[in-house]
Formats: sequence, structure tokens, C-alpha cells
Amino acid sequence: MNLSSKRDLIARMLGVGKERIAFDPERLEDIEDAVTRDEIRALISQGAIKLKPIRGQSRRQKERRAGQGSRKGKKGARMGKKIRWVRQVRALRGYLKKVKPNISREMYWELYRRIKGGEIRTVARLKEAIGGAK
Repeated sequence: MNLSSKRDLIARMLGVGKERIAFDPERLEDIEDAVTRDEIRALISQGAIKLKPIRGQSRRQKERRAGQGSRKGKKGARMGKKIRWVRQVRALRGYLKKVKPNISREMYWELYRRIKGGEIRTVARLKEAIGGAK
């Protein structure tokens, strides 16, 4: 028995893909006899028709597709300058906040301004600046 048309109808009713529809093998005759949407809804509530859980995609698979050969557009098109700048400044300010109790208030604000001005661009350089000033 071919239940593909029923599967299509159920998928449209529930707003999911056809692959997620699972039929109870013991109730296939009931599913085949169901004609109206109401009958199908009744079979869903009885458990003759079930939805499979969503299958995700692992982060690893997504990373594998992001190699140099798959990239299109300039570097700035994939991640804008401003987003990169904001992430960098937030990382630096976060580290500076972490070491704040170990340094003086004046030094904290001097480093804060140097980060804002772009003089200190990496956490490694920030560590050097803290170590050199101590």
C-alpha cells in the first residue's frame, strides 16, 4: 500500500517535512481508510501517526563546509569591520575588567582609553602593557 499522498497531506497539515511523519505499522489499514482531515487528526491523537523529532546538524559538519574553497566574497563581506571591532574591544574590556582588582584605578582607565583608541588590539598586548606598567 502506498501512503505517500497521506504522508504529504499530514505534512502539510502539521507544517513539517514528510520525513518526520511516522506511521504505526499495526494501524496502516486505518491510516489508509482515513479520508478527511478530521479522521487524520483523530489518528494523530490516538498515536497511529506520530512525529519524529527534529534531526539537527552538528557544528562540526557546518565547520567542514566553511573551508577556503567554499568562501565567496571578500573577507569584509563575511564579517564586517565593525562587528570584528566590537568583538575585539569587548574581549579586551572583559579581560581588563577581570584584572581590575590587581591594578590601580589610573592604570585601568589609561588602558581602557588605549583599547578604545585602537592602540592595544589583542589580549596578549594588553597583558604586556599590564606587565610592563607594574
